[in-house]
Amino acid sequence: PQLTGREFVSPGLVRTQLWLWFIGMMVLTLPWHWAGLLGMPRRMAYFDYRNPQIAPEAWTVIIAVFGGALLVLSGLLFIWLLAFGHKSARNGVAEYRFSVALHESATVPRALNGFAVWLGLMMALTLVNYGFPIWQLMQIQRTSVPAVYEGGAP
Repeated sequence: PQLTGREFVSPGLVRTQLWLWFIGMMVLTLPWHWAGLLGMPRRMAYFDYRNPQIAPEAWTVIIAVFGGALLVLSGLLFIWLLAFGHKSARNGVAEYRFSVALHESATVPRALNGFAVWLGLMMALTLVNYGFPIWQLMQIQRTSVPAVYEGGAP
């Protein structure tokens, strides 16, 4: 209501959507953390769970799929709530007031009070974090694709 100026369709459905998101996120990510603690490699394009070394971690993928399904369901419910909330009656929500600082702050430099510096920093960090690994991957002549996918015998 504070953002849209309209009544909730159903406060119960809003709480359900929030809990679905929380539970879905926990069910999706906690098995990944557990598998990492067990030594499963990360950022692999292909896992063969028939390999006896990583077969014990296959259950984490199965559980993560259920968590992902809960997240999708929560996302769809969120979109539904927004769509039908837009059609609901307007409410007279009081203006939202942020907390007031205990001590008055000094003036912030103009450059830090806009998006330009922060957007530039974000773009620079993105280039540094992803540019070099992507460049390295582009230098690889051949990836390690199993013979099964190259038309060879399984």
